[in-house]
Amino acid sequence: MTTLLRSGFALALSGFLLASGPLQAQQLIRPLTADPARASRTVGEPAALARTTVVALPFFDDFTTPREGRPNVQLWLPGGGTLVSNRLAINPPTRGAVTFDGLRADGRSYSNSVANIYTNIDSLTSQPINLAGLTMADSVYLSFAWQTGSIVGGATANSSSTPVVLNLQFRESNGRWTTAPGWLASPNFLGRSTGVPTTPFRQVVIPVDQARYLYGAFQFRFLAVGNSSYAADTWSVDYVLLNRGRGRRAPSPQADTTFADVATSSGLQGANRSGGLSSPLRRYTAMPVWQFNAAGSQADELNPQLGVNVMNLNAGSIPLPVNLLGTVRELNTGTVLGNWLSRTVNLTTIPRLNTVQGDASQVAIPTTAQPKRLRYTLAIESLERSPRTLPNDTIYRDVDLSTYYAYDDGTAEALTTFFPRTTLPLSTLAYRFDLNRPDRVRGLRLYPIYTAGDIQGRSVTVQVWADNNGQPGNVLASKTVTMPNPLPAGWEYYEATFDTPVAVSGIFYVGFSQPSNGREMHYGFDLNNLVPANYSWENTTGTWTQTRADIRTKGNLMMRPVMNNNIATGTAPARDAAAFTLYPNPTQGLVTVEGPGFARAALLDALGRTVWEQPAAQAGQRHLSLAGLSPGLYVLRLTLADGSTATRRLLLE
Repeated sequence: MTTLLRSGFALALSGFLLASGPLQAQQLIRPLTADPARASRTVGEPAALARTTVVALPFFDDFTTPREGRPNVQLWLPGGGTLVSNRLAINPPTRGAVTFDGLRADGRSYSNSVANIYTNIDSLTSQPINLAGLTMADSVYLSFAWQTGSIVGGATANSSSTPVVLNLQFRESNGRWTTAPGWLASPNFLGRSTGVPTTPFRQVVIPVDQARYLYGAFQFRFLAVGNSSYAADTWSVDYVLLNRGRGRRAPSPQADTTFADVATSSGLQGANRSGGLSSPLRRYTAMPVWQFNAAGSQADELNPQLGVNVMNLNAGSIPLPVNLLGTVRELNTGTVLGNWLSRTVNLTTIPRLNTVQGDASQVAIPTTAQPKRLRYTLAIESLERSPRTLPNDTIYRDVDLSTYYAYDDGTAEALTTFFPRTTLPLSTLAYRFDLNRPDRVRGLRLYPIYTAGDIQGRSVTVQVWADNNGQPGNVLASKTVTMPNPLPAGWEYYEATFDTPVAVSGIFYVGFSQPSNGREMHYGFDLNNLVPANYSWENTTGTWTQTRADIRTKGNLMMRPVMNNNIATGTAPARDAAAFTLYPNPTQGLVTVEGPGFARAALLDALGRTVWEQPAAQAGQRHLSLAGLSPGLYVLRLTLADGSTATRRLLLE
């Protein structure tokens, strides 16, 4: 067994509370009980596209594709509930890993209960693989890297009443499933009654050389057992390889654990070690295009340390020279704007993990008024020629210059809440934002997470504050709304809109307050991105204090102020149309709608005729499939919940 990574990271959980001090002042971070985005992000390939023939050796998947979603059905049977992403595993061997947890593919818990129920959770089963005619002399081995826990934290206790294990099974020629030889159901974890921290990825190599496995439709599968009520018990698997002839050039088959491969990995050493390429913006993950354009210098807004970890999986100890190329492309127009990185570096194998960075401000962004979606790509140029490993040489990060500010990336890895109480002051949270020119706040988007115990909507008061010497001051606006449960189909954020856009200048704060009535109110928490120091504030005792470092340095609560380009008034259609962005645009058939929720979508041709309508079962979903339509310029019409419409131009290639 070889340890691929020599350093690990654990997010300590003590009863899943990441806080200390009096209970009435605690903000809590906990594993997800639900994930509203998972259903839309696990689009994947439908079961109808699954292969109908057995897989030939080699069988390989490093979960580089899809970028996020269900595992590739050409290699894995549909179903099972696992999630492929680059946001949960810590320092995976290559970009992307498959994660097992207590949530289904639709984002709901397996038990749909607030009680802790331990049972089978996620599973992953290979497509049938052709091993017919092989013998022990062919040296067939299965290898993979696995990790206990995730960026959310380690797995919980393992006992007869709370079983927490990851099993690996082989399917014999008689159809019976048995535990794989030498696999002990998550080694180093069995028998632990107090749980374990998140571990580094470890690689195992397991023989598949017995006659009962060497037939024409062999399969293997991973089966997770743990808490089925929320995502407390997690594992990740990466770099799965089943092949013959392994180890013939090594001292033994088990020593065949290095590969001619360098790959992009995840996060940055010294910061969050999960997530993809860091944000191209210095402070935010998204900001209004007019505020970006008004910066005194684009270097004030662009990240001078844009980068990601890179893994060298080659054998030996001699550093490997590779070329790195970072590019920027404007997705709406397809225009390549330039290179933000062009450098040759030596990647070490001791340690295997290397950090590469460049300056995003090396590429000037056009200061046109149109909203933009920019794609920052980093590619490793090495001597690799294998189509199997080339995809993991590239990673990208999209950034919106649109209508809103964000510190989060749109995905929740955990949830956060204030401790429930009934008599003390309302729990209030506020984030700071710095303007480059005066503006107006149209509303605030929040990311509520409803659990099985939530039987009604949620009343919340959204607010805007002026600055008072670096902390929230006078209240400029306040509005109480009720967020529905469930949110309308396709909605991940709920936008609470002020009756009149709120004028702000310089430094302002937005946030919300909420009576708990003795209940915990859950919101999405992004663990892959941070809020700048002194920018996160809470008020749980009647006095503003900075959010404690043990919360602030883990991530941020997902809320986004939507700005109005300093327009004091305006018609609802014009306002709403400006809030939507389509990407990619141009597109070859798949397009995502970024913006507030909508009820349904339709596509109009140049003559104003409706040529496509969103199916009723998909009404309000943000991912639109327009395959089969002729290339040309169209208008996408979005019908909002109040019956008004917003339109955007869309080019099909």
